[in-house]
Amino acid sequence: MSNQVPDQMEEDEQPYCIWHPDIATEETYRALALKFPTMRYQVGHACAAAGYYDLYKDLDLLPEVSIAEEARESQTEGGKLIYDEIMTCKSRYGIMNDCKREVETCEEDYEYPAYLNGDTEVRWRLKARQKLSSDELQDLLPCIEEDMHLDIEKQDLDEEHGTLSDEEAKLLWQPLPQDLPTVKKTLLLQIAAYDGNIERFVRLAGGGRTLSELDLECVERGILHHSMFARWWADQVKEDTVYAEAVPHITWIQEPIIARRIMVNDYAYFEKGWPAGDPKPYIIWWPLRPDAQFLLFLLEKCPEITMQIAAAAIVCDYDHVYYAADPDPCWDLWEVASYSTNPFYREDQEKRAKEKNVDLGWNGWVDLMPLYRQCDLLKTKEFTVFEPYEGRIRDIVGQYVVPTVYEKIVNTGDVQLKVWEGVGRISSVN
Repeated sequence: MSNQVPDQMEEDEQPYCIWHPDIATEETYRALALKFPTMRYQVGHACAAAGYYDLYKDLDLLPEVSIAEEARESQTEGGKLIYDEIMTCKSRYGIMNDCKREVETCEEDYEYPAYLNGDTEVRWRLKARQKLSSDELQDLLPCIEEDMHLDIEKQDLDEEHGTLSDEEAKLLWQPLPQDLPTVKKTLLLQIAAYDGNIERFVRLAGGGRTLSELDLECVERGILHHSMFARWWADQVKEDTVYAEAVPHITWIQEPIIARRIMVNDYAYFEKGWPAGDPKPYIIWWPLRPDAQFLLFLLEKCPEITMQIAAAAIVCDYDHVYYAADPDPCWDLWEVASYSTNPFYREDQEKRAKEKNVDLGWNGWVDLMPLYRQCDLLKTKEFTVFEPYEGRIRDIVGQYVVPTVYEKIVNTGDVQLKVWEGVGRISSVN
């Protein structure tokens, strides 16, 4: 990128990304390809980013999908020529893998036929940066610069690249074409997960990209609401597939799967007690409510989740299950009681607390995983639109601070509202 070609370089020393933060001259890239022929595809990708069409033609590369996506997104005249040339080919190839930072030139290794799927970490995406001193650093793939996307200050994408055009927004409710016409697929993936749409999620998440915390919140919601999505994820976890590998902490997936199995009264799974090593979900009563008889069965087989069973009994108003659980007073049950229309449960928790001299104040949920229980409870309220915004749809789900609680929760209400803008009355043209 500084227009200097190394005298020698072993193949395992060759960099993957040679087009960011700076672009070298066409002459430099030509000299690099001549001296190190194994870097021809990296040079071709650089040509796509810079718009060097003449050099791209001279490289005589197979029509490669990530080069096509970079060329389209570069918005250069030469880039358009490269993109058009690749797209006129009957078949295309997946040779460059941004997540693995590998170039597969052997026929048995590269993908064929390949389609544009928005998996390329194009040059403008590299402008988004995490703050170096942040307490919430995420090591996400792809990361073609091998720097965790770090910078001194946090940097967001500009308006053009952080929002969806009208044509891109249509992909939210229309079938996905074979070749995805955009690399803005963060919201597409998150909505697919949120809705438990297996086909769309598999298509959009299949490139090995690490799922972010926001992505996983949407996945969790999809699992809790859709048994088939939960069942599919169970296979991914058991077989350790590329989708499971994309999850930084697999318990984030296991927990909602187990909660869903409880909600559908899966007796067989708990016949021998709580499965060793399985995480214990906090909420087992939303969005479906388990049968009272099943909760009594769980109480017998899995006494270690008595508090969660008592919470379910409170919300479902199963007083006989609550009495059978005979729970100790605690903040969790006192708070859950506010979600019940029956005042008895909160009054009973207060009575038990007084008798046992227990403080019902917040105790940090020491014995439960994960943390942030208040946020977990708030998700069950299914808030609609918190803060509608003007302009185009953002390429990411919203996070909103809940009044009086001051915790952020994921909410797709803004997107669900904005997709109706300009639709007007629904009536047949006939």
